[in-house]
Amino acid sequence: MSDWSPIDIQTFDAVLLGCTDDSERVSRAVLERLPFVFESKAQYLIWRDALAAGLDIDGRDIALVGSAATGRSLNSRKQFGVFGAKSDLDIAVISQHHFEVAWQWFQISDVNLITGLDEEGKKKFEAHSKHYIFEGVVAAEYFLSYLPFGNQWLRELQRNERLLPTKAQGRPLRIRIYRNHAALRTAQTSAVKSYMRVLTNKMDNKEEEVGA
Repeated sequence: MSDWSPIDIQTFDAVLLGCTDDSERVSRAVLERLPFVFESKAQYLIWRDALAAGLDIDGRDIALVGSAATGRSLNSRKQFGVFGAKSDLDIAVISQHHFEVAWQWFQISDVNLITGLDEEGKKKFEAHSKHYIFEGVVAAEYFLSYLPFGNQWLRELQRNERLLPTKAQGRPLRIRIYRNHAALRTAQTSAVKSYMRVLTNKMDNKEEEVGA
């Protein structure tokens, strides 16, 4: 099966198990395949490239990640649940320029003076100075309306929602900005490793049951 064919959750697990290392898993199962919510490569590229043009970046610097890409969350805090009615869309944007602009905003902003930011947002603000920035990522979903380029991006996200598959429309959009492709791959590698531990344990238990 081509990696640009629609994938179900069982096939996703099989792809992971069939890879030889984490780098291959991240490429074939997450970043360089047809995302779970899309029906064809053409449909995905039309949405991706239109959004990229609106954000003033290259289409190759946008990736859909999370359960909308894989069919299953790779986040242990979400208990590795499958894509469902309450799932959001996780959009990764790779742009050193926008990353640096966002980080400059964090440096000059006082979290106590930002109107409309809830307690969760304040915690995320503090987390950026402690570790997020050193990991090369900005969790822009919490702060997009405050960032210098945020209003443009919010308009483009809304405008291009019509190009999403029906099952992906009307969902919260979580957008994260990565300094470079290496930072994105590092984040996805960590997520894949976490899920692989669960998946291999599940497979080992099945083998024990068969052998019993």
